[in-house]
Amino acid sequence: MKHVALALIVGIAAVGCGGKKDPASDPPASGKPAAAPPAKAAAAELATAAEPAGITWKAVEQPFGSVELPTGDGWEMVEGQLEGKDGTVVMLQAQDGITPDQMDDYLASYDEVQRRDAPKYVGKPATKGAVGGAPAARVEGTFDNGTRFVTRDYLIFAKGKVVLLSARVPEAGASGLAGVIDHVARSAAIK
Repeated sequence: MKHVALALIVGIAAVGCGGKKDPASDPPASGKPAAAPPAKAAAAELATAAEPAGITWKAVEQPFGSVELPTGDGWEMVEGQLEGKDGTVVMLQAQDGITPDQMDDYLASYDEVQRRDAPKYVGKPATKGAVGGAPAARVEGTFDNGTRFVTRDYLIFAKGKVVLLSARVPEAGASGLAGVIDHVARSAAIK
């Protein structure tokens, strides 16, 4: 599992996305001011799973800001990632220079990294929306490195970066995964 996590970290750090220019930002040819674009509807909040029972949380500073992580019995930081006694692994990463308009390109690259680095990875289509008001995507899938794992990741695009909050657990513990990673995502304070 540590090799998959390390490969994922290296792969994500290597992902580069080219931004797309928004043609609406060009000045109009007529010289008249352009009409304001229609207001966008608020994006649906993605991290809505119920709070898991019996977990104590602690705010932990990260280079990108802070998040609340499970603490206490069975939870420990090992080589920069949080591990639970049920096999849950939570990875916290960020990549600077990524903006919300690059989300589609970034998600495509993220999917390529998952397929390359996680054995037998099968992903579901990403769900786009928001986490704490910031543009975000939720990516879910499975992989099998001899043990079948379920994954649930959040990619939050804020303050000129993308923050990746990634969680995986052996399939037998899948029912508790959403509550844990959704709490972590909801608690993210990105600086």
